This record gives sequence, structure tokens and C-alpha cells, in this order.
Amino acid sequence: MDVYLIRHAEAVALGEQGIAEDADRPLTEKGEKQARDVAKGLQAKGIRIDTLLTSPLVRAKQTAEILVKNWDGKAPEIVFCDELIPDVRPKKLAKRLRQIAAERVGLIGHNPQLRYFGSWLIGSKRAQLNLTKAGVAYIQVEDLPARGMGTLEWLVPPKWFEES
Repeated sequence: MDVYLIRHAEAVALGEQGIAEDADRPLTEKGEKQARDVAKGLQAKGIRIDTLLTSPLVRAKQTAEILVKNWDGKAPEIVFCDELIPDVRPKKLAKRLRQIAAERVGLIGHNPQLRYFGSWLIGSKRAQLNLTKAGVAYIQVEDLPARGMGTLEWLVPPKWFEES
């Protein structure tokens, strides 16, 4: 299974624009551009994603929607995933991934959870996966997602997609 960890794009800070709850933070204009760039950049690099699991928090949901809207051809299916809400344990997310019938899966979520999940998947709690906003990590998983079953192939910031 190909697993793409995609951190949500830049969002409005808590307290700005009357936003009182972290879950309600929408993307900024820069964040919307970042999400478009990620969609175009992934495709320019020949990357295909079958299914996008996304956190139901507004900023992740908007990142997923913009990504799909800017996908040429058959766009990935968006599936809301409570296991991508911050602070859910890696085992629960891996269990959910094992239920997905797809070869290429994108996970749109939050740090530090995505960083912890990626580290868990490659078998190293000490790995420092610095996933910036709108950054993407590609982990190739042999067989089914479980601790230590993945290999980190690459990790890129959003600037990597700007020139695509």
C-alpha cells in the first residue's frame, strides 16, 4: 500500500475572524493555494491516489476538497475518518487503513498525529518527520499497515509542489 501523509494547508489562527473552536479553523488564502499546488504537484510527479481519508476538522476537510477539485481525471474519493482527529493512537488509524480497499491512500490530518503515525509506521519513535503545513510524506507499506511495516520514501515541503 502506498500511504501519503498530507498535513492540512495553512489555516486561520484560533481567535481570528471570530473562530473560537480549533475544529472550526478554515484555510487562509495561502492555504487554499497550497492545497491547489499539492494537487497539481502530485499529479505532475505522476502520483495517483485512490482514496483520501481526511480528518473532519474544517481545515483538513477543505484541504481534501480543494485537492480533489483540482485533480485531473479520476479524482480520489474523500472519506471522513475520525481516526485522523488529533490525538488518536496510531494502532486505531492503522486498523482503519487495513479496512480500505485501495492501493494508494492519502491521509489528510494534523501534527503531531501524522508525524507520530509516520514514525510508528516506519518503526522508529525517534524519527523526526517534520511535516510542515501542506507537506507530504510518502511511505511505502509492505503488506498491511502496522508498526514497522513501512519505508519512508520521501518527505517534502509545499515548496516542492510550487514549480510543478
